Amino acid sequence: MNKKKILNIVTLVMFLITLVLLGLFIFGGKVPNQVYPTPVYTGALLNWAYILCGIAILAAVVFPIIRLFTRPKQAMKSFIGLAGLVVIVLIAYALADDTPLKLVGYNGPDNVPSRLLMSDTIIFTMYFLFAGAILAILGTEIYKRVK
Repeated sequence: MNKKKILNIVTLVMFLITLVLLGLFIFGGKVPNQVYPTPVYTGALLNWAYILCGIAILAAVVFPIIRLFTRPKQAMKSFIGLAGLVVIVLIAYALADDTPLKLVGYNGPDNVPSRLLMSDTIIFTMYFLFAGAILAILGTEIYKRVK
């Protein structure tokens, strides 16, 4: 079996797992006696999201290292992309705010500066990556039209 076929099968399996967990999350019922509606399978969906994020991070770090030994010139392009991502995360970290929120009726453990700084950094990073994706799509389309 060739690599492309294996990759397609793995991608399809991951997509099906995501669909099943999303279906359970949406249609699996609510936790009883909660102030707000809480789906039963929230933890499973979040754990799957963590696994997918870990796989993506691992692939983003491991494959450029492997490519460094097989194709050094192409590996430098990958490391430039990783360096760009690090710069984006550092800019997002600099913009993040760690001021505890004044939430009426909430005394939980998540309203602390370290957690707020991390969540703000992630949110700003997502904003930057989303804007970059939109600009890349528009730029590609404009380039195709001009060419």
